[in-house]
Amino acid sequence: MSTGLHSLATIIKRLEAATSRIEDLAAGGVFPAAGAPTGAGAPETAAPLSQSAAPSPGAAETPRSVVAFDEAVIDGKLKPFIELTKSFAGANVIEIVGLLEKQYKDMRGLLIMSAACRKPDSKEIEALMSPFSADVEAISRLKEANRKDRDWYTHLTVIAEGAIVVGWVIQPKPGPAINEIKDTVMFYGNRVMKESKDKDPKHAEWVKAYAALLEEMRKYVMEHHTTGLAWNPKGINVSEYKASGSSSVAGAPPPPPPPPPPAPMAPPPPPAAAAPAAGGTAAVFAELNRGADVTKGLRKVDKSEMTHKNPSLRAGSTVPSTIGSDKPGKKPLRPSKPQSLMGKKPAKLALEGKNWSVEYQEDEKSLIIENCELHQAVNIFGCKNSVIQIKGKVNAVTLVNCTKTSIVVESVVSSISVTKSPSFELQVTGTAPIIQIDSTDSGQVYLSKASLGVEVTTAKCSSINVSLPIGTDDQPDYQEQAVPEMLRTVVKDGKLVTSIVEHVG
Repeated sequence: MSTGLHSLATIIKRLEAATSRIEDLAAGGVFPAAGAPTGAGAPETAAPLSQSAAPSPGAAETPRSVVAFDEAVIDGKLKPFIELTKSFAGANVIEIVGLLEKQYKDMRGLLIMSAACRKPDSKEIEALMSPFSADVEAISRLKEANRKDRDWYTHLTVIAEGAIVVGWVIQPKPGPAINEIKDTVMFYGNRVMKESKDKDPKHAEWVKAYAALLEEMRKYVMEHHTTGLAWNPKGINVSEYKASGSSSVAGAPPPPPPPPPPAPMAPPPPPAAAAPAAGGTAAVFAELNRGADVTKGLRKVDKSEMTHKNPSLRAGSTVPSTIGSDKPGKKPLRPSKPQSLMGKKPAKLALEGKNWSVEYQEDEKSLIIENCELHQAVNIFGCKNSVIQIKGKVNAVTLVNCTKTSIVVESVVSSISVTKSPSFELQVTGTAPIIQIDSTDSGQVYLSKASLGVEVTTAKCSSINVSLPIGTDDQPDYQEQAVPEMLRTVVKDGKLVTSIVEHVG
């Protein structure tokens, strides 16, 4: 009895081993698909066996640079930033951070590819960058679609300004490029911290966490991709990598074929041609399309034909068609066109002699003036809702008749002048001896530690605030102080003496 049981157990084990072997062969694509020809006309299975013996890209060991990216960027900074966002932010911010997470996943896939492949040509690189362009475009669309979200729009702008960091893969010097993007992000991040300083402290923590993510990204790039995305000179072609990657995706059966297309519907009968109307609406629009000629057939109405000045005419049903006087009437004056209906003037950004001219820029968030020299001046006029960065040391900067325009200046030799430019923002990262503000309502000035010796003069202004740096370089913070607006003037010894009014609570 025991011998029979032992033989039965042995048979069961052999059956299980054979079944497992058959399943492995089926997953490797050795057997033909259902319905495929068999017998003499069937294809040989030797080629699929040799292909299944080759290791797939997914089975290879993860490259050291990708492991460092996972540990330092994804697990170290990105995941905590996402969890912090979900703990307090609004739905729009959580959605845009989700798009940011997808962007970093796409970047990780490109890093794995670069470790296994040779550097492709420019056309293939352009094709590889298309997912990143789509990610940046999706983030930008989401930001623009929620401009009315006043509570969270600045947060959306912070993410959108940092989303272009993926462009480091095609930069010859990616480290400095990421650092410039981080500076732009902190420009809007400082606004978030200023607006929420009396609210939840998680807002400031959120800005610092995103800045730390970009900084960690810069450190990783400087260590592993100093001169751009590093490719494997002994690797395979990108096309081979994609083909092997698509053929080694799990062992799942292929998806079912799509259902047959529906039968084509009979085309609708063509509409009967309508006969042209001799009058009615079509005739009215035809007359209007004549332009100025439409009024040539009109005549001036004489006072004797005006019903509001002749009660006898109101009693009747018709008005005489003749004019009692042949005196010609005065030509009516053409009304002036309102300012709001005037044509939009062309935008301008050019160096004219020693002056940079920036005029009529609207909704431009990334205007950069580079390679500035000491003898040059920057004149900004008529801009709206734009951000202008001036790199280098210039002689002077002038802002006139601009609305909601932000300027980032490194250093100025003489002065920065702001005139009739409401809701402006000015950030000085270097030095500036004088800042002059005239006829302007609502403005914000951010100073650096090197520019604390600046002299700020205001005239006919209101709601002007100056933010002084109090944090460190790693954790920047600002203390906002208002420029006095209420003055008191008294007469002393035959002279006017003016002082600031102080309120003691």
